[in-house]
Amino acid sequence: MMMHSFNCIFRAAVLLLVISIPSAYALMGGNPNGTADYALINGKIYTMNEKQPWADAVAIEGNKITYVGGASGLRDVIGLGTEVIDLDGRMVMPGFLDGHFHPLAGALFARGANLQTDDTDDMVNRIRSYVKDNPEAEVITGFGWRTGLYPDDFLTTKTLDAIESKRPVYMWAIDGHGAWVNSKALELAGVDKDTPDPVPGYSSFGRDAEGNPNGRLIEIPAQMQVFSAVLDADADYIRAGMEEWLPKFSAAGLTGGIDFGIMGIDMDDGFGIYKSLEREGKLPMRIVASYYWNKPEVDPIPQIKALKEKHTTELIKPKFIKINVDGGSEAAHSALFVDGYSDAPDLKVEPVIPADVLNDVVRRADAQGIDMVAHTIGDGAVRMLLDAYEGAIKANPPRDRRLASSHTSLVHPDDVSRFARLNVTADLGINWGVLDPYMTGVVVERIGKERTDRYLGAKELMDAGARVSFSSDWAASSYFSNHEPLVAIQMAVTRQGIGKPDMKPLGGDKAKVTLEQALRAHTLNVAYTMGMDDQIGSLEVGKLADLIVLDKNLFEVSADEIHKVKVMYTIMNGELVHDATTTGQ
Repeated sequence: MMMHSFNCIFRAAVLLLVISIPSAYALMGGNPNGTADYALINGKIYTMNEKQPWADAVAIEGNKITYVGGASGLRDVIGLGTEVIDLDGRMVMPGFLDGHFHPLAGALFARGANLQTDDTDDMVNRIRSYVKDNPEAEVITGFGWRTGLYPDDFLTTKTLDAIESKRPVYMWAIDGHGAWVNSKALELAGVDKDTPDPVPGYSSFGRDAEGNPNGRLIEIPAQMQVFSAVLDADADYIRAGMEEWLPKFSAAGLTGGIDFGIMGIDMDDGFGIYKSLEREGKLPMRIVASYYWNKPEVDPIPQIKALKEKHTTELIKPKFIKINVDGGSEAAHSALFVDGYSDAPDLKVEPVIPADVLNDVVRRADAQGIDMVAHTIGDGAVRMLLDAYEGAIKANPPRDRRLASSHTSLVHPDDVSRFARLNVTADLGINWGVLDPYMTGVVVERIGKERTDRYLGAKELMDAGARVSFSSDWAASSYFSNHEPLVAIQMAVTRQGIGKPDMKPLGGDKAKVTLEQALRAHTLNVAYTMGMDDQIGSLEVGKLADLIVLDKNLFEVSADEIHKVKVMYTIMNGELVHDATTTGQ
């Protein structure tokens, strides 16, 4: 056993550099029978364990943590074969977990031209450049145009036809709930004036005054009807996207999360991609997955049962029914609000899943021990979901329920206390919670300033005793698509956009959470919903060795510098899956 510099942690992953010093075994008074494979010492180890918040050393054997504490206590676990790593004061913490993301869907559509800009001329130039740089591409794709920020006469077939008319062009909206295509794409999909909308009232083809399709596709059914006609987005296509993105997740410190619905591909095929990556040792994350339920005529209970039976592995665990309670956005007036829309007070919005169907399925699923999570944008959708959960809890025997409401963008004041009382996790896409142009434009217009100030109110929920988790909904977003937890944590602590120190905090200073609260929301609180808080989410003896090493102590940097802290190493299941010293990320 010799002591090594930390960038040489794992013998299977990197070339070990032996430092010529006395045996660490002799130096630390090790145990001849000690079996630890690795001992990390001289660090600032933030455990997320309330009984022992900080430690100096961690030991790992296989894929488990066998020691957390002071360096002197390592004597019992260090043996002759232990590799001892000097952290040199770096911060260690549990790996980040994402409470709601879509790895496979992101691998499908977060590709091509980057459209995250507010300027129409800039967007046209980006698309033109991508067309020019990809002459062999059969389909021109892109991602990230921001919903509700452009003139209606810009997001049309006319604009895209002027850039490229011979090849289909398909541009995904940043929230994943819309697309923008050219005439060639509509032609290949056979969409014309007489084509019926896929799901009237929910998913439709945008049309001009004469009823002709105008290039806008609203919600997933319409989007996929066209996308599947212009591009063979098969399992190989999506797997290639996954192999591109998985290293980026590890570089961000992500070691797992909840796949909130496999979309854009058959669910069995989607799980097949996950399983093939796991078999080949290429899946550096733990995935707890869900059956995506957005059709009231379908009974989701047999579906999730079949997925559990067929696809459960060490790293992949189908667990939830994911309920789509309301529509995807305020911009489309499809989110459900208790007090309606400020700009359309007479508009009646129907939920995606009617209340009677929702209540029945939730009660039956809960009686069979099946957990549920949900897409709930507006406070009306949140209330519907909480009502359904409460009805099931009252009707069925007690059990260890793991229930969540995700997005949870607005909670009515009368419902805030219900999260703690019902033990329902409020999962928030906190990186949406700043006064960006979408918030100051679309959201304020739709629901008014008073309700906007309470938007994504993590602090209000925490103060009421609720368990709050954070998520990215990657690759979808309202304005800024990003998968990095440190970015989201900074935005939760500051309630400001990245690089915007003069931006007014959304909800004011009272809406800011502490760093400790934000870190817990992106680790242990997600692990609870996953049903894995006894295995991951904190650094404790007996838990799985999922942890990250940061180049700086988050508690010693200013709040607006959190996103700049670098994830040096990511360890998942006892294996080094990211090494910044070799990848440069």
